[in-house]
Amino acid sequence: MSVEPAARLRQAVAAEQRAGGRVGVMWSLLALAVLAPIVWALAGAPATPELVERLSRALPVDVTAASVSTSALVVALLLGALLGIGRAQVATTHVSTVAHELGHGLAAAALGGRIDRLRMHRDGSGVAEATLPGRRPVSRFVISAVGYVAPGVLALASIRAALAGAAVLWVAYLVAVLAIMLVLAIRSWWGTLLVVVLGALGWALITLAPAPVAVLAVAALAGVLAGGGLVDALVQWRGRARGRSDASSMARQTGLPVGLFAGLHMLLAASLAVVTVALPLWP
Repeated sequence: MSVEPAARLRQAVAAEQRAGGRVGVMWSLLALAVLAPIVWALAGAPATPELVERLSRALPVDVTAASVSTSALVVALLLGALLGIGRAQVATTHVSTVAHELGHGLAAAALGGRIDRLRMHRDGSGVAEATLPGRRPVSRFVISAVGYVAPGVLALASIRAALAGAAVLWVAYLVAVLAIMLVLAIRSWWGTLLVVVLGALGWALITLAPAPVAVLAVAALAGVLAGGGLVDALVQWRGRARGRSDASSMARQTGLPVGLFAGLHMLLAASLAVVTVALPLWP
């Protein structure tokens, strides 16, 4: 190879690395922007009244914080949980799948990688494909660990937002996340349909439903996610020997028993579900 072609090759590689670095920074900033409201909700949605007041003047939608009785909130939460763990989970499992795969993807982006594609399938399964710079076994372990915990964390954040009077804001946030991921990452026809339907339901809640209905809907969503996340973790535990789960991936990376990670996932999912259901009664 002559000197000039070799120099051109080095320049092309360097340009590709710079472009990849810019893409990685973009994904990292996006992940932080998406994750920040979850942290805000888990912290109890501080400064909600002031934020609601400002948005009420700026937006043509009802963002009024509406209070509902504790009993109504608990009923909605328990109904959602029953849908998440009962026979209806054939349908509701798709909601926890979206949270599961988004958890994988956002974890990868937050750790400096990028989301290549997110796929959801009609049988309730899903796949998150991401690219990480270099060889980062710890990062890959963290990404694998996040999936089964993500629905429970989102459930807890949802009920915290509802209790703080930020239910409508929370729905708007979820709709925005779905829209962004639809454009940037969803790459399956079923996933596209699923996200469009969920986003449309959320937008209808924001623009058409009274604020108390949005509060109850968010509580029901929290129940669905808590129950669905627990069921998904239980399915992983039962199929831990098949070698196709996140726990199996974590076991291969560490050399530890797959049952350890499947059990930890189930314990965390159960703990998050219990806290989510108990929170309205013991805030």
